[in-house]
Amino acid sequence: MSAASTRENRIGVVVVHGIGEQRRFEHLDGQVRALVAALAARPGVRLTVEITSAPDAQFHASQDTWLASGPVRVHVVDPDAGRCVLEFHEVWWADVNEPYSLIKQLRFWAWSLALWTYPGKFGSTRPSARARQTPSTPKGNLTLRALSIRVRLFLVAAVAVVVAASVGIISFLAERLLKIKTPRVLETFVNYLAGVKLYNQKERMGGGLPAAEQDFLDTIGEPPRVSVRRRMIRVLMQVAMASYDRWYVLAHSLGSVVAFNGLMELAYKWPGYFDQKSWAQAGALADPLVGAARAGWAAPEGWDPAPVRPVWVAAEEIAYRSRIFHNLRGVLTFGSPLEKFAALWPYRVALAMEPAFRDGTEWINVYDPMDPVSGVLRSFDQAKNYCCPRPRNVGYAAGPLLLLSHLQYLKSPRGKRKTLGDGVAEWLLTGDSAQIPGEGPGWFKPYGLQHYLRGTLAWCSWVLIVAVLLVAGAIVFPTITQALGKSVRALRVHVCEMVRPDAAADPRRCGSAPSGED
Repeated sequence: MSAASTRENRIGVVVVHGIGEQRRFEHLDGQVRALVAALAARPGVRLTVEITSAPDAQFHASQDTWLASGPVRVHVVDPDAGRCVLEFHEVWWADVNEPYSLIKQLRFWAWSLALWTYPGKFGSTRPSARARQTPSTPKGNLTLRALSIRVRLFLVAAVAVVVAASVGIISFLAERLLKIKTPRVLETFVNYLAGVKLYNQKERMGGGLPAAEQDFLDTIGEPPRVSVRRRMIRVLMQVAMASYDRWYVLAHSLGSVVAFNGLMELAYKWPGYFDQKSWAQAGALADPLVGAARAGWAAPEGWDPAPVRPVWVAAEEIAYRSRIFHNLRGVLTFGSPLEKFAALWPYRVALAMEPAFRDGTEWINVYDPMDPVSGVLRSFDQAKNYCCPRPRNVGYAAGPLLLLSHLQYLKSPRGKRKTLGDGVAEWLLTGDSAQIPGEGPGWFKPYGLQHYLRGTLAWCSWVLIVAVLLVAGAIVFPTITQALGKSVRALRVHVCEMVRPDAAADPRRCGSAPSGED
């Protein structure tokens, strides 16, 4: 066997989680499991999964400590792809969300019910806006399109409020008293809207009343989305410095907005996301990824970038984005709300007007009408491919249930059809994305027959959910009201008897009747 045939291809995979309060490596673990299952199902394949752990762990630690850089490594021997090693990196940003508290919940519900009136973000007065291009919305009545999206967001928020008051209570009691794990419908609702809220607010609030600002120390005075974007950009640099033969970005849900922002960040603003040591390491490579701009390039005047450029960086230093993304072969977004951002807050997902991507870099967007978060991307195809690859939309029946399908793109059960996990596994191993879409009834084209059938099923599911919630509310609310009334009356009698010892001889003095009387 020749040396060329035994060479192991090194492939990097960046995994970005979306809505939710995932713990470190939790999303990575779930997505890698799905991809390992797809890899193992390939004919004749052999594989080994490794967890790269830290050499040290806490005393009496309950589990080993994973390394933050490439914690999961999958060695694969495939008849078609040969020997490959896939190294997975996680962009984890769940901790940027505001800490849970009652005040946070109250602020969230007030905001979510008013979300449909939340101001749009169509541009910026910052001089750096000259180097950006907002997504171009499709032709038609843009006002009606934006209003339609706002109405849908309002309905999602309204349903979430009802769910919190009825189904949420039932789920809480079922889990605490009966140890029954219920579907995370409420959490999916709330986390989606909370993520949209976080990405549009100016400060990160803590708990307490009144709530104080609780920005991270390195982003004082900057929006929370800067902290989120920092996580993404640092991992992008980390993967670029690893010198993979090729690498990919897999971004789920709101994580697609995080990934898009990182990929589109301007070269002049990159220094603000790094510490001095990391920036110096990227510039000390044989083929440096950062450094002085080309001869004759002048630093922009009057820019007020967010994040602020560090004091230790020279005025002409930038990131070499074309080198950083040289081996980036593809981006997969699934369950993505990017189109909703493009319609309501387009500047939040603005495109960089700087050449950075090599020819052949792919962007595949997978959506499901049964997933109200996702959608067809129609606003991101006006830029040149070297500035932003044009998305290829693929319809996929991720799951049979409304909303829960949002969580099942890579985890959909394997049957006779080729799943999305199978297609992604083929893409990662061979670089060929021809199996996305795959064969079978679960795949469909945008605005085809199955697209509209699943859309109709989604609307029917919404009607059914509202009906069930109304019935649940009619059952739960009277029960809760009666229980609270009895508790208040019993407490009042108890306090009265403590204050007036003579009331025990005559219960009527404390407003209670003898046993057997009304």
